[in-house]
Formats: sequence, C-alpha cells, structure tokens
Amino acid sequence: MSMRLFLWGVLLLMLGACSQASKKGETSTKEVYPLFELVEVWRTDTVLQTPESVLFDKKHDRLYVTNLNMEPRMKDGNGFVSILSRDGKVERLRWVEGMSSPKGMALVEDTLFVADVDELVLIDVVKGEIIRKIPVEGAKMLNDMVAGDQGVVYFTDTDAGKIHVYEKGMVSDWLTEGLNGPNGLLIDGGRLLVASQGGQDFAAVDLTTKEWILVADSVGRGDGIVATGLPGSFLVSDWEGEIFLIYPDQTKVSLLETKSLGSNTADLEFLQEEGVLLVPTFFGNTVVAYALREKPE
Repeated sequence: MSMRLFLWGVLLLMLGACSQASKKGETSTKEVYPLFELVEVWRTDTVLQTPESVLFDKKHDRLYVTNLNMEPRMKDGNGFVSILSRDGKVERLRWVEGMSSPKGMALVEDTLFVADVDELVLIDVVKGEIIRKIPVEGAKMLNDMVAGDQGVVYFTDTDAGKIHVYEKGMVSDWLTEGLNGPNGLLIDGGRLLVASQGGQDFAAVDLTTKEWILVADSVGRGDGIVATGLPGSFLVSDWEGEIFLIYPDQTKVSLLETKSLGSNTADLEFLQEEGVLLVPTFFGNTVVAYALREKPE
C-alpha cells in the first residue's frame, strides 16, 4: 500500500471519529487527530554547499538541490544546482553552475526556474544548461517560488516584502502590501499559502481577490511548505531548525526540532508516494529524508 493511500485511510478514521464526537455532543474534536512523527531514513554526504531547496522532478525521477554556497544575498557567482537520486545519492554535484545564491525552484515542463538574489534563472533540464536570466527590478533577496496553472510562476522577495509573478515571459509585482518577510510558497486550490520569516506566520492569500487570512502563527522563521496528502494538513519549516504539522482545524504541533543540534530546516519537498519529507540543512551541508508516520501508541 502506498503512503498516500495510508494517509487517506487515516483521514477517513479521523472524520469518523469527528462524527462520533459530534453525536455525543462534544464541542471539540482536536483530540481526535492522530499524532505523527518524522523518522530519518537517509541523509546525503556533507558534500553539498549550503543547500537551500529541494525539488522532485517526477518526469526524470530525480531531485534538484540548490546550493547557495554560504552567502544568501551576495552576487559572487559561486552558486550551483545539484542532482540527487531519490535515495539520496549525489549524482551530479555541480550539475548547473553560473549562479550566485540560488534558492527556491519551480518546474514548468522541462524548464527549471530558480530564484537567484535579484534575477530568475531558467534552466533546460534536458540539456542541463542555463537558457535565460531575467533581472527583477528592485529585487533584494528572491527566495521561494511555486508554479501555478499555464506556466505562471509566483515567487517571493523576502527582504523587499513582495510576491512577484512570472507570466508569458514577463515579471511583474503580484502582491506588495501586508507582507512581512514572505518566504515559502505553495498553491492549494484557489489560494496561495505563504510562510513568512518576518511575521513568523503561515497564511493563505486568495489567488483572485488577494485577500489574506492567517492560518497559523508562531512558526518561527517560516521557510518551506508542503502538502502531506491529508487534505488541509501541511508541513511548515522554521529555517532555524523546526518542522510543524498544521492540522485541518489550523492547530499545529512540532514534529522535529533540530535547533539544539545547530541544524537548519530550510525549503522542503515531500515525496507523496513514499510519504517522505526532504529537508535541506543549509549550513549542515546535507539533505535529510524523514518518513512521515503515525506515531505508535
């Protein structure tokens, strides 16, 4: 049985428990949510150089990792993208070079978009080469990105407090107000989920009206966001070293704490079929894989 089917089964049990609680006249169903844990399954060698983001390419069955190589804002030209196998083997350490501090990524067909300080870098993943660089006017530190419908790509500028959009070869501002250090992005239906470093919150922005709604607060220096496979549940990372599970009722629990170990938890990826979370450790120079499992009683 795949992890996705398992998680759907857990969801059905959760809904059944909620229904029973409702019949008994209980007003709160928070306690019926199952407890989960993250169990390490592999980690890469420490050959990566300040890995910031991981992205799974299903078509080519491989992982891309951005290496900003120490300085997140410096235009030093020493950043690169690596290729990993799904089990954590570094297949091409310096697959594509010629960047400075590459961070978030988004994949549109065979084009990999990379946020690099003040420009978008477009990579042909078949040829393994940069095909275009697009300067972003006024950019300070471009960070995470996500691909939407019809090749539209949304991306954050954490230091400028903006979300930009790439559409039909052009870059423009999408949201410039009400943001405090936006970082991680994820599209969930008709809304754009945002994890913020400055506001230390996890919010949802309507893609049509741009109305902003708080989902959860106190998530630390919000970085990565991934869907778990359970509708309405997400994993959100605090860059300093913590990962939270956000439940459908917007409560949250901490599943992993690595701050005490001096290990960061940067921009996440989640392999739905295996139920495996991929975590770049930034200054730890590794990517660590964790299985998301229901906690034994």
